[in-house]
Amino acid sequence: MADMQSFIIGIIIVGITLVIGIYISATMATTLMVDNGSGTMINSIASNSANSLVTALAGGSAWITILVVVGFAVIVLGMLSEGLGRAASGAGPVY
Repeated sequence: MADMQSFIIGIIIVGITLVIGIYISATMATTLMVDNGSGTMINSIASNSANSLVTALAGGSAWITILVVVGFAVIVLGMLSEGLGRAASGAGPVY
């Protein structure tokens, strides 16, 4: 059970860090836009790189989803095999 708690806390920390990183990068992208002289804001090189970072971080969230599913599957299979091992050795009642 402790493995599951540490896994969930780790996933929450990674998720929060990812969301904060995307938010800060998106805010920087809009802040770093420059005026072209006619009142129209255009992207600067720094703004384009911040937008690229947002795109890269958003694309990486698919990998986190896969890791979460695999992690929960490992935890559930571990709990099942532990329970089945106890039941086979006659350690207690099987419900």
